[in-house]
Amino acid sequence: MMYSKNMIQGIELTRENFYRAANLFEPLKHHLSIKGVIKGTVPGRVFLSNDCKTALLSNPQGIFLGGSTENNLFFEETNNLVKEELLPGLVSKGELDYVLFYPTDEKWNGVLQIVMKDLLPMRSGRLTFTHNLSSMDIPADNSIFPINGNLLQRQDVIGLSDVISEILENWPSIETYENKGFGCVAIQDTQQGPTIISWCLTDWVVDDECEIGIETEENYQRNGWARKTALGTLMLAKQRGIRKVGWQCWSNNIASQRTALSVGFKLLADFPVLFGWNHPLNNLLVNGNHYMRGDYRYDVEIDYARAAWSYAQALDKGWDWNGDRALYWNAACMFYLTGEKEQAKHYYKKAIEMGWKDIHQPHYHEYVYREENSEQIARILSESLKN
Repeated sequence: MMYSKNMIQGIELTRENFYRAANLFEPLKHHLSIKGVIKGTVPGRVFLSNDCKTALLSNPQGIFLGGSTENNLFFEETNNLVKEELLPGLVSKGELDYVLFYPTDEKWNGVLQIVMKDLLPMRSGRLTFTHNLSSMDIPADNSIFPINGNLLQRQDVIGLSDVISEILENWPSIETYENKGFGCVAIQDTQQGPTIISWCLTDWVVDDECEIGIETEENYQRNGWARKTALGTLMLAKQRGIRKVGWQCWSNNIASQRTALSVGFKLLADFPVLFGWNHPLNNLLVNGNHYMRGDYRYDVEIDYARAAWSYAQALDKGWDWNGDRALYWNAACMFYLTGEKEQAKHYYKKAIEMGWKDIHQPHYHEYVYREENSEQIARILSESLKN
């Protein structure tokens, strides 16, 4: 039986009663997806404390907390709800990660420790931009196509399955998207055939507002395609009578921020969030990466000891993202920098056995320890293996 069925300090509301929690999320009103859940246009769940003063809401965008901070028993229960039902549910759907949104009032700091106990979340930041569509006059571009029923039925377009998967991340069905959603793709002729190289589509539409997301294939980035597909989608929004458009991205996603500003968006909110990966062992590796780098903008200091411990907890169980040798290199560096030389030697040896060469070889992600002392650490550990 699901944990939510046995809650004592609160209940899960039925859809027709979502309105009872609406006012509790007022500090998070810049998240359109909350309004969408309350109005029934975005799929989601709402849990309300027995005193009706605190609530938790979940939807495709993440998990949201709102209301009073004086509800520790309810927060303890939501910790179990998150651990035993919400995150496992995301894992079962193939979702890699989650984001927890909360009011920026400092009173929530203690609450977060209760709600996220034992989950090892990480702190980062998100940005929300807004566009009121005034003075929108965009010339047509014959490389930009609307994501509608005609496009979605084509069999000759490479990359269409990825767009469909993205639609189904936030919309209950393709039919629902076709009825209420919209977006654009950029298509280029390649040797393989017509190929989608960039797309921008609505995550959700609520009354006369919407939020959009965007993605561009790596080989076509920095060539203006994201801007073109975003402009095409904004024109569709205006044609449909949309009054306001939202755009969210991570605080470290500079490319997304530049694209938003280049098409007329203005920054609405800059706020901290907690995030993590749903599978516990994946989450430990991400913790290692996170604390190896830190995030000073949101008061996350570099913590080599915490990074080392996090890497070890997963790597010692053989969980290394299908043999990612850079993880072992990172672990070796973290232990070396904390003075645990034998542990450093152990993980460096594992990295070498798996084909590690140096920090200059290509890696499929950016989380590789590349600092001024990297070469020195490598020489010292290499020499230690000869002794």
